[in-house]
Amino acid sequence: MLNNLLSSLLLALLSSHLLVVKGANHDVDLAGLTFSPDHLENIVAGDTVTFRFVSGDHTATQSTLENPCDHAPGGFDSEHVSPGGTYQITVNDTSPIWIFCETTNHCKEGMVFAINPGSQLAQFQAAATGNAIGSTTSSSAGSTSQAPTSSISSLLGSSSSSSASASASSTPNAGRTTVGDVSASVVGLAAALFGGFLTL
Repeated sequence: MLNNLLSSLLLALLSSHLLVVKGANHDVDLAGLTFSPDHLENIVAGDTVTFRFVSGDHTATQSTLENPCDHAPGGFDSEHVSPGGTYQITVNDTSPIWIFCETTNHCKEGMVFAINPGSQLAQFQAAATGNAIGSTTSSSAGSTSQAPTSSISSLLGSSSSSSASASASSTPNAGRTTVGDVSASVVGLAAALFGGFLTL
């Protein structure tokens, strides 16, 4: 009887915390006139991308494939972040996400970045600098439409904005404990405490 009660309690605890899954984080540095790396592939829902502002006056601003140097309607925008600061987005799906630096002329000089661009990276980079290439493939229709999303950072009080592909929030205190970290700790603790009581 006690085993069944403890098993039920553990399952309820685990199921309530499994909804908060912390994905992988990918760092991107902004310095000079580059995002480094210039793109990321195979980024999945739940992953985060942290833009680290190493030097200079830069932004991480969402755009579109067709207009790489224009802020996408409803897209995220870090605004100008001081060197040493960070800005993080949470990826909601595997659609391409197009990003540029909004500082005057930086985009036209090639300061662009993409998440999951597939075969369209060269087209995006060429369009930013005004060079044409032979591709006429269009971007995902859902990548710029407004959709309600939620990020862990918005629950913690950071400012956030959302789009169909990513929710974004500024994270000036990189390394702080997040709800995902706490949930993982609670799940691990519960498994350790109750693991000996469970029988299969």
